[in-house]
Amino acid sequence: MPNYGFGFNPNEFNKFFGLGTGGYGEGLRKDVKKYYGSVLGFGGRGEAIAREDNYCEIDPTTVDEFGIPVLRFHYKWSDFERNQAEHMEATFEELIHNMGGEVLGDTPPKEDDYGLSTPGSIIHEVGTTRMGDDPKRSVVNKFQQLHEVDNVFITDAGPFVSQADKNCTWTILALSWRASDYIVEQLKQQNI
Repeated sequence: MPNYGFGFNPNEFNKFFGLGTGGYGEGLRKDVKKYYGSVLGFGGRGEAIAREDNYCEIDPTTVDEFGIPVLRFHYKWSDFERNQAEHMEATFEELIHNMGGEVLGDTPPKEDDYGLSTPGSIIHEVGTTRMGDDPKRSVVNKFQQLHEVDNVFITDAGPFVSQADKNCTWTILALSWRASDYIVEQLKQQNI
């Protein structure tokens, strides 16, 4: 992905290498030219596994500004996600060393879940209205139609049981198209 701006602070590099910091004008310009193009950053993404103990429910005590109850989430990382993050960190460091580079900063430790973000704080989160054939274990069927209400369809990323690391927009569009075709078919048969 392209990065806009410098993507670095030249003073932080100067500190790391034991050089003087500060500077405006020509000094800053020289530092920016010295480091520009020398920085490589990695961002890893992996799959969050669907688990029974990760779920949401209606909060019995908290409401929004309109008096509508809000969702309460119960979610935590498992060893599966931690192992992915640990492997990613090790792979990133190996790549940097093999290119002759130097790792800047500390690798997130096990105590910090190897750098995993707080669940729900990154984009492309999916789930909460599981798709499946069993109404006791899922919210919607394969057409994203509620098991309990025939004329309600969920056409966003909610029905995804899981997803790896890519943007889910194209899958949302494909499943929405399929749901739309099904809705038209069901309307013609007067089933909904």
